[in-house]
Amino acid sequence: MKTNFVIRNDKEVSAFLKTLPRGTIRIALKAMADYFLGDERHGLRHNESYKYVSRKRAYGVTFFSDKQRRYVMAKIKSGEIKPGQSNRSGATSAAWTAKETKGGYGYTLQNPSRGAYFTRSDKGQARQPAMVGWRKVSKVVQDNMKGAIRSAMAKVKEWIRQNTPKG
Repeated sequence: MKTNFVIRNDKEVSAFLKTLPRGTIRIALKAMADYFLGDERHGLRHNESYKYVSRKRAYGVTFFSDKQRRYVMAKIKSGEIKPGQSNRSGATSAAWTAKETKGGYGYTLQNPSRGAYFTRSDKGQARQPAMVGWRKVSKVVQDNMKGAIRSAMAKVKEWIRQNTPKG
């Protein structure tokens, strides 16, 4: 279950790209993709703070089957699951990448992990992660748009400064 996200026909992005000097669009798009990926403070690689919501509150039942209950209880007994505290490894957040498309004139934000599908996907986000406050990919991108444009402008200015003849 791969989670992919492509920004298409966004008015704010289109308007910004039209203001850029010739030859800098690929630089700006790369900077924006990197900003959307983010780090531990913002973007897709930023985990929402830990909050507990019971499965019963999210789904109406604690377990969907006796087999699931036995599996969870065995994981608790082995110490792999510690109820009431964060059990995050960080692997899902770290798996976010930006794949260049159209020769650098497009990017796809993607995450091959199953966890991203259930926590961040616009299509597959589960009820429990939604209730604890995990934002969907489209919301993370929307919330980080201004910062991405700022980052892109900084990279474009840096490129212009480096590629302008001195004299």
